[in-house]
Amino acid sequence: MNVPGVILISRVIVPLFLVLWMYGAAALAASPSVAIVYPEVREPYLSVFQEIARGMEQELGRPVGHYLLNEKDTASAERLIGTLKNDGIDVVVTLGRAGLAVAKSLSSTFPVVIGATIIRPDEVPQGLAGISLTPAPEAMFDHLKRLVPDIKKVTVIYDPRQTAWEISHAERAAQERGLLLVAQPTESLRDSSEIFRRILMEIKDNSIALWLPRENTAMDEQSLLPEVLREAWEKNFVVFSSNLDHVRKGALFSLYPDNFGMGRSLASLALQQVQANGKFESIKLLRDLLIAVNLRTADHLGLRFSNQTRREFAMVFPTR
Repeated sequence: MNVPGVILISRVIVPLFLVLWMYGAAALAASPSVAIVYPEVREPYLSVFQEIARGMEQELGRPVGHYLLNEKDTASAERLIGTLKNDGIDVVVTLGRAGLAVAKSLSSTFPVVIGATIIRPDEVPQGLAGISLTPAPEAMFDHLKRLVPDIKKVTVIYDPRQTAWEISHAERAAQERGLLLVAQPTESLRDSSEIFRRILMEIKDNSIALWLPRENTAMDEQSLLPEVLREAWEKNFVVFSSNLDHVRKGALFSLYPDNFGMGRSLASLALQQVQANGKFESIKLLRDLLIAVNLRTADHLGLRFSNQTRREFAMVFPTR
């Protein structure tokens, strides 16, 4: 006789909910135990780290352990390593610059993934994986093509000491999307100012866009940025940026981190690190992104967006 909600196992009748619980508990026990390590911070940074943790937990299907760093922990990781060992942690995700500072020490004992900070491959010890806060150029260009389909050329002025890796990605991404990327390196504010002003004089139409990278010592925020944005307004050409604050000041759009989505990606990378026994090396650019748009600038440029496109804007300026 079949009884609803009951499974017969080895001639012993077991309620179905108990079977499901048993299988769930076994799967939970088999999955890696993940810790997130981040500095003791106040709001709004605390909420950012907690949102990343929630994303990780959804991806993993289980809670993660929170370990807060203080000055003693960043100076010496021995105590933290002992605590993580005692708690049976299998893999560690570090967040922020303080997390990056202890990642190398932790990596001698645990697989480690770095997140929630700007990182380059050349500053990360061998054997570590991570996701930089730098928006992936692929995503930047996809949004540019969608918002301004007539763009054919993108110009960027950058400091190779900071963003050479990002520009290398951008060159491939632009080519794949039918864009011509003109990347001009500079190592001083004086040189970059001259290059910016020459480019501003050469721009004649709105088929050219100017891209401002997030980490950019080539840009003087106090004097040069207002000049660039003023020229863009007067000549009706697009400026987009990897720096969210530039949108508030008049750039057309920027992309900024989707913290929950980033948490899911960090959890996925952590699982890969466990499977590779800590030998999976990969520093990725951020693809979990939200878009902010300056509607006043868009209207000035004559851009018209569908209702569907507008619903995808996570943040708009000017704020009402």
